[in-house]
Amino acid sequence: MNYLSIELRKTKRRGIWLVPAALILFLMIWLGHSYTGHNGSLFTQFGWMDTLYNMPLLNAILIPTAIAVLASRVIDMEHKGNMWKHLETMQSRRALFLAKTAYGFCAVLLISAAEVLGILVLGKLFKFAGTPDLWALCLFFVQTLIITFNLYLLQMIISIVFSNQAVALCVGLCGSMAGLFLMFLPQCPILRCIIPWGHYGAAMFVGMDWNEQTKKIVGFYYMRQNNGAAIYIAVWFLVLIVGGWLLFKNMDTDGYHFQGIFGKKNAVSLSHKPVRIPLMPTELMKVKRTPIWLAFLILPLISALIGTANFLNNLEILKSGWYSLWTQVSLFLCYIFMPPLLGVYASYLWRLEHNGTNWNMIMTHSSAYRIVFNKLMVCAVVSLFTMLWLGVLFIVCGRCAGFTEPIPAELADWLFFGFIGSVSVCAVQLFLSLIIRSFAIPIGLGLIGGVAGLVVTAKGFEYALPYGLLSIGLRANNPNRVLNYELFLTSSVIFILLFYLLSVAYIKHNDVKTQG
Repeated sequence: MNYLSIELRKTKRRGIWLVPAALILFLMIWLGHSYTGHNGSLFTQFGWMDTLYNMPLLNAILIPTAIAVLASRVIDMEHKGNMWKHLETMQSRRALFLAKTAYGFCAVLLISAAEVLGILVLGKLFKFAGTPDLWALCLFFVQTLIITFNLYLLQMIISIVFSNQAVALCVGLCGSMAGLFLMFLPQCPILRCIIPWGHYGAAMFVGMDWNEQTKKIVGFYYMRQNNGAAIYIAVWFLVLIVGGWLLFKNMDTDGYHFQGIFGKKNAVSLSHKPVRIPLMPTELMKVKRTPIWLAFLILPLISALIGTANFLNNLEILKSGWYSLWTQVSLFLCYIFMPPLLGVYASYLWRLEHNGTNWNMIMTHSSAYRIVFNKLMVCAVVSLFTMLWLGVLFIVCGRCAGFTEPIPAELADWLFFGFIGSVSVCAVQLFLSLIIRSFAIPIGLGLIGGVAGLVVTAKGFEYALPYGLLSIGLRANNPNRVLNYELFLTSSVIFILLFYLLSVAYIKHNDVKTQG
């Protein structure tokens, strides 16, 4: 308890608890928004079970990224300087590992309890019929607690092993996509059990009756629990606890983790190579051989696979060929995963400036205008690659789905204006990563921004928010949507210039702050 209190003091005024608070808030807003306008007797009658049916899906989408941000914030402070070595002089490794684990368990416990409380509040607010089954709420609480704690352990281990927190955050983003993908693969239950992000779907105990003729929900029912899923969840817990401790116990705390794997001889020989001045622009050098390319490749790929699988399973509804496939491929990417992915790009570009005394050095040979412009251009180029990769995946998935029709001529329009919208999001995320020194928090704000883009688009105010511009530029929810090009381009230019100038002003009018 003493070491746990130390961990709490370490995170004082660091905004760590804003992460679970924001997660719960957006879960409730999402559910509340989806319930608005549902006044039918069926909705009122099955409201409690409807909520328990939808919560695992929302958890699979939102929790992996949020937990990755939380674990990164808990661990990243120890990677500064020689803090790991310094801590060893004051407490044992075992106590330190258990304290970090206990801290995460407390956070996950509060998240799970807040979800149950939120369900009760929503039920009373929307006047669900009857009272919820106490055993169902308890089962949901226990499942959410254990599965989410497993994800925290996994992300904590990754954050410990890799001092570069971009690795852990990319894994969290890919985990969110994997969890969503596995939700659409009920025919492969073994994958849900093996992959930890699929455990939310594997542990579901509420099913839905769907009438194929009327295309309407008939009702909900309790399903028999999959005992195999519980065994896999328990095995993952043991592996993460024991394996995480063994990794931490044998870790080199001088700042060169597991250097022996690669051999010191190679490290020494590399240091004697002649210095070669690279031809690549400076900002592009910062993302060379970095883990952000992992998210760049995997997230659009998983989104395309989810969209194609959902399209093939709903051919009787989705009858517009390429256009229907486009909505399925791009919808989740632009609302849920593209904004935090752009946040990863932006945070990584500012990462070096926020470390050590790099701000002092960079300000001696470059102006604020040039610094921000270079970063915005690189972030825009990487987002362009993401759009082109999405287009390639769309074409490949369409051919694999059996399309023989020509590729829609509108694809270039969708990708181009989606790219313009993504540049406005890049400008916002660069500003957030500039003023917020944490690597993880701006990425979490990107996830929140994507959800906000979904809300404003549904309300018809998509031109008022950069994240809304991304979705309507891609025409993710309606490929046949008529885009107001003048208003779209005007809004995009205004947002890009606004946040570009805000970033420049912040650099010019704030003292350079350094950290060890």
